Amino acid sequence: MKFLLTAGAAVALMAALAACQTTKPGLVAAAESAIQVEKSGFSPSGAAGQNSIEISLLFGNGDAVDSWKVEVASSGTTQKTWTGKSDYLPASLTWDGKADSGSLAPEGTYTAKLSITYKEKYKPASAESRSFVLDVNPPTGSLTMDPRFFTPTDSGVAAPMTITVNASSPLAKMDSWSLDVLDPAGTLVKNFSGQWPDASASWDGSSVAGGFVTPGTTYQAVATVRDEYGNSAKLKADIAVAALPEKAPVQAVTPPPQKPGQPTVTATEPGFSPNGDKVADTLTLALGYGSPSAVTTWKVSVSQQGGDVQRTWSGDGSNLPSTIVWDGKSDSGSLAPEGTYTATIAATYSSAAPGSATSAPFVLDVTPPSGSITLSAPLFSPIESSDTISLKLDATSPTAKIDSWTMDIYDPGGNVFRTFSGKWPASSVTWNGRSAKGELVQSAEDYPVVATVRDQFGNTGTVKSVVPVDILVEKIATGYRILASRIFFKAFTADYKDVAPDLAAQNMKRLDDLAAKLKKFPGYRIRMVGHAVSIYWDSPARHAVEERDVLVPLSKARAEAVKSAMVDRGLDAARFTTDGVGSSDQLVPDSDYKDRWQNRRVALFLEK
Repeated sequence: MKFLLTAGAAVALMAALAACQTTKPGLVAAAESAIQVEKSGFSPSGAAGQNSIEISLLFGNGDAVDSWKVEVASSGTTQKTWTGKSDYLPASLTWDGKADSGSLAPEGTYTAKLSITYKEKYKPASAESRSFVLDVNPPTGSLTMDPRFFTPTDSGVAAPMTITVNASSPLAKMDSWSLDVLDPAGTLVKNFSGQWPDASASWDGSSVAGGFVTPGTTYQAVATVRDEYGNSAKLKADIAVAALPEKAPVQAVTPPPQKPGQPTVTATEPGFSPNGDKVADTLTLALGYGSPSAVTTWKVSVSQQGGDVQRTWSGDGSNLPSTIVWDGKSDSGSLAPEGTYTATIAATYSSAAPGSATSAPFVLDVTPPSGSITLSAPLFSPIESSDTISLKLDATSPTAKIDSWTMDIYDPGGNVFRTFSGKWPASSVTWNGRSAKGELVQSAEDYPVVATVRDQFGNTGTVKSVVPVDILVEKIATGYRILASRIFFKAFTADYKDVAPDLAAQNMKRLDDLAAKLKKFPGYRIRMVGHAVSIYWDSPARHAVEERDVLVPLSKARAEAVKSAMVDRGLDAARFTTDGVGSSDQLVPDSDYKDRWQNRRVALFLEK
């Protein structure tokens, strides 16, 4: 997403930054220049919309500019520089966090400085942005359990466990977290998620498939924590389940005796996925030798069904391992082909004929699951036509069964908006268009969907889609309120055409859709109200100047621009009235850098 400077805070910035202008005797001061960033920070490794920062520029007396330079610096050291001449005066620049050398710049607090020289009578000028954060290092932390382990009972556990996610980042606030509980085979047992500072989950020991934890077993908790700029990290801890107390002596089950000289080999799991994620990365083969004292030589080989031997181990009677761990690699050191395998043990004896045995088949799973997400409607209208939309996940794996999934729905700002999870074969969710906090989707925005699908051996694949939200119409006492979509304007202006090509195309489509929607209400007057975002919300004096001189006039101008676009598309100009209210009517606080994009909007009211 492209972030532009708030509703053209040019005039307020000019006044605030006048003291930053460089002067030289004999020259005339140019109109004030300005440079600003809207976000408080970013992370180059964050999600889309959080992995770069927009730097908005205003050139005083642009026609007279000779050259300009923008420097991004931390603690007096410049890391990134842009320069240009009068033939290129960009409204904004995008910084991806890389220094001029091409390497990632150090983590820290930065400012951006604009320096301008003029061809004619004007003095050189400079201006500096407010500070912002380059967030590089992922959060750190730990997981704590209370109680420290589960005490099992015949019907479950004696008490639930509170799992607390403790995490912090040196430069960023923590934002959200998700927590997967995995069994020893790496299969998802339970999933939780939340927003900071609510960072704990109560688990009663139950699984998504029904049933409870197994006594005498150790589970693993894996939390993914995210900071406000999109940096993430994984935190892991074991969750122990005590053994059930013995109620009566248990009769030991003695396995049938092996014939002398008859070895055995057993795969302890039905399969594994050696992909380096530390979940089911290896397979253990349990070995038996029949008559260990008589073994002279032994050999274990792993073969693909219908194919060649991929891995071998061998030894003599002085070395009889009880288990062998296979990491999925062949004797050459490369990863063995995906597929179904068996293990064979062959032994020779000093006092018996040679013997051999073959294990039951097991799976080497390499390819992650793939699939698609199907929506129940091409456009989601949670107010007008349907209160909900269904998202159906279809996924397959070439060698393994699908086990579980997690589905994250992101808002247009790149923040996790809602999370669902489930155990296969359950594979669909019904969404009411609201976040975990109860916030409704924004009108005419796209909400990206990212589903993480896990197969039975821990391989994960990603399936993506988008939920497009319709232009929403809400019935109110005086008629209807149209929750119009955002239009992207050129910084400091009401121009929605001279923007990046992808944004210009999006603007045209949204205006076409809006005109079509308004034509469905021919008997109504249309009132358009422009809204803006303040960057001086924490300074009453500056905010008052910004509101009066910048935000109100510009929000009015942008409402007029949308009105003109509607007239160009066939609506009667006499039906429209326009107004601009600046930042006086907020959906979220302007101090909320993550979500305040919602405040930048044009509201439309249909009135009789």
